[in-house]
Amino acid sequence: MLQETGKEKVDGRPMRLARRMIQGMENGEYPPGSRLPSIRQSIRLSGFSQGTVVEAYRILLDKGLIQSVPGGGYYTQALAEAVPRPQKSRILSRLSLDPALDRALNAGEVKVLAAFGLAVPSEDLLPLVSIKSCISEALRTEDVHGYSFPPGLPALRKEIGRRYLQNGVVADWEEILLTGSATEAAYLVLQELVQPGDVVALESPCYSGFLYQIRKFDLKFLEIPVETEDGMDVDALEKHLRSGRRIRLIITVPNFHNPTGALLSEAKRAKLLWLAQKYNFYILEDDVYGGIHHGLKRSPPLAAHNRDRVFLVSSFAKSIAPSMRLGWVIAPPDFQDKLLQRFRSMSLGNSRLTETALSVFLKKGKFDRHLRRLRKETMHRMAEFRNRVLKWPVDIRLSSPVGGFWLWVELPSYCDGLEIQSQALQKGLTISPGSLFSASGGYRNYLRINCALPAGENTLRHLDTLGAIVASQTK
Repeated sequence: MLQETGKEKVDGRPMRLARRMIQGMENGEYPPGSRLPSIRQSIRLSGFSQGTVVEAYRILLDKGLIQSVPGGGYYTQALAEAVPRPQKSRILSRLSLDPALDRALNAGEVKVLAAFGLAVPSEDLLPLVSIKSCISEALRTEDVHGYSFPPGLPALRKEIGRRYLQNGVVADWEEILLTGSATEAAYLVLQELVQPGDVVALESPCYSGFLYQIRKFDLKFLEIPVETEDGMDVDALEKHLRSGRRIRLIITVPNFHNPTGALLSEAKRAKLLWLAQKYNFYILEDDVYGGIHHGLKRSPPLAAHNRDRVFLVSSFAKSIAPSMRLGWVIAPPDFQDKLLQRFRSMSLGNSRLTETALSVFLKKGKFDRHLRRLRKETMHRMAEFRNRVLKWPVDIRLSSPVGGFWLWVELPSYCDGLEIQSQALQKGLTISPGSLFSASGGYRNYLRINCALPAGENTLRHLDTLGAIVASQTK
């Protein structure tokens, strides 16, 4: 009963609204080439929620009955030939956000059998025994139940700084500011750096957390394509800069990009840093996945090559456990005091217990041992998942990352990731549709699949079920 109710909520109302609009086209209410009501107008006119209206418009797009014009609304299909196709790299005045994330995070009473959607390791990959022992040791420390006032516990900052120094980032431990998460660190940087009307460059596709975070800022956004082989198309960025486009900041995940898994090539890293210096913009580097490499050597963060232009943010959420909510930022020297004062105005700091336990975890070498196992297991499981996905009975293109723990799957153009997400959820499977990672509503026929799930035939059979759902999509 619960699943049937959920299906009606997700699928029935958008279809009814879509049929109502089709009738309007047929009876002349919306003549060929005319502009349709905006999302906001449709919400007011129909009485349906934003999620329902957005999905209804997607249904009409899929049927080829309407055309979306970036920044210009929706038009009936007669206008399609007159509308130029959007370029891969373009300026957006607002973000296009769909209900995919809300649906993924609010599965309700559905029993999740395989969490292919969220990019977090499964419990069998977490160092739970070691974490518990370090927490127990931390509890025996005096004053562990108080605040850890900004910039954070010196012992932990020293351990983090020591590891970055080994990877080429020349930063004193006193320059590290501990925050509640990498997301909070990134938000702190945005608050300090951007002003209304600034242009911020985003990778396309882009980590969905950044999209939901920056929508609160009055900004313009420049999409820069990401190539699955070697990362961001830096040449496309340069083309915009040479044409006179000025950006304040670019947000990037150079080490095992989320969602494509791409590793930015050395040549592109050098050029990106050169462009930042030449055209006077800053780089917000998310290095959360940098340590989960499948090769022999870690690729240094961008901050290893230019401290003056790079804000480096990271956390232990992916490399230790999501429950260990703690992040940090290493800012350019000119911004360190500014960020510290801003953070102090926002927060009294983090949990002293968490910071103490993590410092013990790192100091005793438990983190390094765990990370070696995590690299080995994610590499093995990704290979197994990849081989299984390649057996799906549809034509696909599949990424081949050398780190991280997810696959980026391009499905046939007629496939709709939102519809696949809805059907998969009814089977107890969560996925992340490609549109979740798009600032302009693109990548509808893409999926991101988490490979850091329990190994074994049972999980692989769930992948087969997902493949059958994909195969059920019709042209």
